[in-house]
Amino acid sequence: MIPPAFIERLRAIIPADDVDGVIGSFSSPDVIAIRVNPLKTSVHDPLTVLREQGAVLDAVAWCPGAFVVKGLAREAVSHHALAAQGVIYQQSLASLIPAIVLNPGSGDMVLDACAAPGSKTAQMAGMMKNDGMIVAVEAVKSRFFRLKAVCALLEARIVTSKLCDIRRFRSPEGMMFDRVLVDAPCSSEGRFKADEPESVAYWSPRKIKEMSYKQKGILMSASRHVKPGGTLVYSTCTYAPEENEEVVDWFLHKNEGSFTLEDCHLAGVPAYPCLTRWGRSEFDPAVLKCVRVKPVDGYTGFFVAKFRRK
Repeated sequence: MIPPAFIERLRAIIPADDVDGVIGSFSSPDVIAIRVNPLKTSVHDPLTVLREQGAVLDAVAWCPGAFVVKGLAREAVSHHALAAQGVIYQQSLASLIPAIVLNPGSGDMVLDACAAPGSKTAQMAGMMKNDGMIVAVEAVKSRFFRLKAVCALLEARIVTSKLCDIRRFRSPEGMMFDRVLVDAPCSSEGRFKADEPESVAYWSPRKIKEMSYKQKGILMSASRHVKPGGTLVYSTCTYAPEENEEVVDWFLHKNEGSFTLEDCHLAGVPAYPCLTRWGRSEFDPAVLKCVRVKPVDGYTGFFVAKFRRK
């Protein structure tokens, strides 16, 4: 059951015309989405293999190599030989967004500040054609080993993994990065499922406040490694303004103009407006450049902000 207190908050966050659809999304089946791994060439045409087995593949227009899969059961995709070989990788539509917004290219130096389980890390390595460097930082040991396993399976050879909290990370020889990704730990409201009690078991307004405090420290620490002119992307899978617009607003003010927000809307990604106020707090109008992903058409609730260092 979805907590009534959460639903009450949601009605103050989501536009009235969309709120019932968002609430309904917690009972909707997940869409199966994959991306073809460009770092693996052992199978000439994996899409043909999938189609011959009954799959219908709808290309994701804003993410090259990503597809929504219909006609096959989730288990058939998860346990497919192509997945076991790292030729395809199952990744949710919303999870694909931060790396696309960050847009790393060949030769870039990238810091992935909260990297496990490695989905976005390996996605970025593919976008970079294994040319450049990704330093992937993860604080939790079990998740760190999952990160290493995913990168090994997908042959993301430019990834150097560090078992460390980003708030205590020291880059080698004072290295600064072209692009930094902070896909922050959060209250995970976008992943709530009405029939999965464990998905909401730890939710509370107090938890939101705890996560907001942690996110501010993570974002500030990661930002110190962005080189002048570099890009910083912050994302969460939650609806809570305290973890989204409030964190962005706090960060802008703390940095006193050294970072600016850039528009990061992607054509084809369903979205609804960000908030410029919450409770007694008013936020910098620039937060409207951020994206709140609407959980329709297979997407889950998500938030993305893109900063540029001056």
